[in-house]
Amino acid sequence: MLDLNKEVADLLKGIAPVELAGSEKELELPMIYIRSVSNSTEVEFENKDFYTRFIFQIDIYAETPQKCVEMAKAVNEKMQKAGWSRTNGEPFGRQRYMLTYSVSVSENLTTYKGVI
Repeated sequence: MLDLNKEVADLLKGIAPVELAGSEKELELPMIYIRSVSNSTEVEFENKDFYTRFIFQIDIYAETPQKCVEMAKAVNEKMQKAGWSRTNGEPFGRQRYMLTYSVSVSENLTTYKGVI
């Protein structure tokens, strides 16, 4: 089974510190939390996964609503450039912005937009 937590965290590191959701680390602003919501095989042949569909939730925390929006734009740009499709994005209160992305990935971690 593929795991993209490290790849997504590495992709977003330049925007703000990145943690896995559920981390025990104290929240420091700004911060990005990532969570793999779904990881399901779409195409399997001879017991080998050829395409896996991932859904990730990315929570952005910042000092102000404006900073949340700026970070959300930067996250969106990096994620879409890497082949991810945004399926949702909305502010939650003054200091949190949540984004949801999906992608199909081959066994060699090549991303495919709009496949299957």
